[in-house]
Amino acid sequence: MLDNLLPLLKDKVGADLMNKVGLDASKTDGALNAASSTVTELLGGKGIDMSTVLNLFSKDDNTPGANDLLGQLGQNYLGKLTGQVGLDAAKANSVKDMVIPAITALLSDKIGGNAGALTGLLGNLGGGGNIADMAKGMLGKLFK
Repeated sequence: MLDNLLPLLKDKVGADLMNKVGLDASKTDGALNAASSTVTELLGGKGIDMSTVLNLFSKDDNTPGANDLLGQLGQNYLGKLTGQVGLDAAKANSVKDMVIPAITALLSDKIGGNAGALTGLLGNLGGGGNIADMAKGMLGKLFK
């Protein structure tokens, strides 16, 4: 099921990244790959609370912790967009403003703040016992 999210993400924002932001196909792919690695690195870090991740990937209003996590995600993603992908700051901000909400919306639709859904999806794909291992496994499959 999560294998279908990357095509959905490309469908949701790919054309806008090219038409509205002016990225070519290569930069669009680079931006989506940068999103994958940013999310993987952030969720794979120490001290990530599962309830914060659940809140972020739900339809509920974000808690302060989820807002902090989202802010970290955005800042780390901007760094990759300007550093690895080679976008200027204005384009990087435009890309971030399209891609981050799309990722959270797609994952929210699949997880819906449900711990069982998150654990089941992450566990089935990650094979790991903790949230970091599970997130790495999920995101590796998500962005192939």
